[in-house]
Amino acid sequence: MWTICFEIAGKRHCFEVPLLIDRPVHRPPPENLPQLELAVTVLECARVVKAVDGPSPLTNQLSEVATQYIQQLQNSLPKGVSLNQAEKV
Repeated sequence: MWTICFEIAGKRHCFEVPLLIDRPVHRPPPENLPQLELAVTVLECARVVKAVDGPSPLTNQLSEVATQYIQQLQNSLPKGVSLNQAEKV
């Protein structure tokens, strides 16, 4: 957990910084592709931050790295198996 702290009249005040993702993330078994789950979580986090704060170098880099990682996973899958992003309904 991260906090932001400052002093007012000599007294230290700290507030927790809310997290976009609850930890630990509990997923039902089996864990088929934990690497994909991690990359997709990073992409979703970057999407949420962009929606709140607009595009930034950080969110762009997070998106690029996660997308490249997903592509590497795709390339390592057996022939005929693919990873696809479905539109939210």
